[in-house]
Amino acid sequence: MTEDRADPGAGPGATASRGDAPASPPIEPRMRAQPMSPDARRAMIAEQAVPLFLEHGAGLTTRQLAEHLGIAEGTIFRAFGDKESLVRAAVQTFFEQGRQRMAGGIVDPSLPLEEKVAALVSGARTWMQSMFRMLSLVDRSEVPELMSNRSDDAYRAAIAAAFAPDAEALRIPAERLGSVMRIANIAATAARFDEHAALSDDELVDFILYGIAGAPRGKD
Repeated sequence: MTEDRADPGAGPGATASRGDAPASPPIEPRMRAQPMSPDARRAMIAEQAVPLFLEHGAGLTTRQLAEHLGIAEGTIFRAFGDKESLVRAAVQTFFEQGRQRMAGGIVDPSLPLEEKVAALVSGARTWMQSMFRMLSLVDRSEVPELMSNRSDDAYRAAIAAAFAPDAEALRIPAERLGSVMRIANIAATAARFDEHAALSDDELVDFILYGIAGAPRGKD
């Protein structure tokens, strides 16, 4: 019987087997994930909770959230203390996400005017529905403070920037268009109070573009 002999050129502990391929390189140890700071963990949990609260409302449990995140339920309570604090953080995050979207451009300025208005009407309807759903999670007394955190100036600036290329086609300055677009936000909520008063997206777009009487009298 012949014995396998170590290759003199191999490293320590290596053994050359007859007809075997060269040994595979050693597997590098997996690096451990870096621990998150308490603030970063809170922000991550609140951000991930927003779409789940939008889907499940107040019925969302901390256990469901923990399972979704792949963490222990106790981690959520260590981060927030109680569910009420988690809910409030999620609502605040929802509004902050809205401000970030506005800062990044509320709609593509290169779209044709009608498509641009249609996109904003559709977005306003979705936003208002989501906003009411998130605000329903907190005590009514907290709503004014949360609503005051919205940046109306940022909204008007985002609208003005989006419609700047259409300035010659507008009958009002682009800087004033944000106030007009609020009509879409209000109309989008009409169905909450009177289902027969609900307007379709096309009706809202037509109203914003042309009003109820077309061009002012005496003007083409």
